[in-house]
Amino acid sequence: MPDSRLRIIIRKPGGYGVFRFDEKPIDDPRQGETQVEVKACGINFADIAVRLGLYAAAKGAYPLCPGLEFAGIVRQTGSKTEGFNPGDRVFGATRFGAYTTSINSPSNQLFKLPTSWDFKRGAAFPVVYLTAYYALYHVGHLKKSDQVLVHSAAGGVGTALLHLLKINNNMSVGVVGRSEKKPSAKEAGAAYVIDKSTEDLWSKAEEISPEGYDLILDANGVSTLKGSYHHLRPAGRLLIYGFASMFSRSGRKNRLKLVRDYLRTPRFNPFDLTGSNKTVSGFNLIYLFEKVDLFRDIMDTIIEWDSEGLIPPMPVTTFAFEDVAKAHRAIESGKSVGKLVLVV
Repeated sequence: MPDSRLRIIIRKPGGYGVFRFDEKPIDDPRQGETQVEVKACGINFADIAVRLGLYAAAKGAYPLCPGLEFAGIVRQTGSKTEGFNPGDRVFGATRFGAYTTSINSPSNQLFKLPTSWDFKRGAAFPVVYLTAYYALYHVGHLKKSDQVLVHSAAGGVGTALLHLLKINNNMSVGVVGRSEKKPSAKEAGAAYVIDKSTEDLWSKAEEISPEGYDLILDANGVSTLKGSYHHLRPAGRLLIYGFASMFSRSGRKNRLKLVRDYLRTPRFNPFDLTGSNKTVSGFNLIYLFEKVDLFRDIMDTIIEWDSEGLIPPMPVTTFAFEDVAKAHRAIESGKSVGKLVLVV
C-alpha cells in the first residue's frame, strides 16, 4: 500500500486564499527516481508569480503544486537508481512540486546534504546559488576586475550573489530598500550598501563608482532597469532575471499596475547597444532544467567552496508547512531578509 503525502495545491491562481491541502497516496519511484520524505521546502519569488498566474512556465499546468527546491531523507529508490540509499539526507531542485511532504525526484536533480547542514539550509540553497553562479559566470562573464552592483541585495539571490562576489574578490555594491537590511547586505560581502529608502540610489552609485559599473544584476524590472542600463560603463553588462517591482503588495494581481509597468519597461534599441558598447541579457533557470550536467557542475563547485568555509550560512526565516500563506505574505512584504523556508 503506497504511503500518503500531503501537497499544497493551487487549483486556480489568485491571492493568499488559493492554497489547498491535498492528501493522496504517492506512487513508488520509477526507474531513475528517488523518493524523498521532505523535511523543508524553499520559498522563492517565482512561487509568488505561480500563485498569481503570472509565471509563463506554469501556464496551462493548473492545478499544480508549486515549489522549486526541497530537502529531506531518502525513503526508497526506483530501479537502476544509483548513488542514493534509504536514510540518505539530500536536497534537490524540481520544476514545481516541492510544496509537499514526499516527492519522487529524478535522481540526477538530487544532491547529498553536507553533514554540517540542516534541512533548512538544504531547502534554501539550490535555487539562489544556481541562479547567482549562472548569472555571474555563464551570463555575466565575471572578471576579478569587475565592479558590480546588485539590486535587492538582502534577498535570497542578492545574498548569494554577494557571497560569490566576495569569493572572487570583486568590489560589490549592494542596493536595499529598507534601512534595517543594510547590515545583512554588508555581512554578505558588499563593500558598499545603498539604502534607496534614505538615499538617492543613482547619485550614490555615481559617487561610489563615477565611471559606472561593469556588471549590474537587476530583478526589479521597471523601477530600476533604465537607471541600471545608464550606469553601465562601456563593455558593461546588465543581467535581468526578474520583474518584482511590477507586483502589487496586496497579494493579488493588479491588472492596471501590470499593464502600466509593462508599457513603462524600457526597450533596448540594438543601435544604442552597439553604439554604447553595452550588453543586456535575461535568463530564467526554469527553462534550463534539461541542462542537468551544467547544474551538477555548478553545484559541485559551490559545495566545494562551502566545504572550504567560503560560503556563510544564508539567513533563513522558517514557517510551518501549514502557514504557506503567511510565508507568501512575508516575502511579498519586502521586509524579509535572505530565504524563507516551509518546515514540514
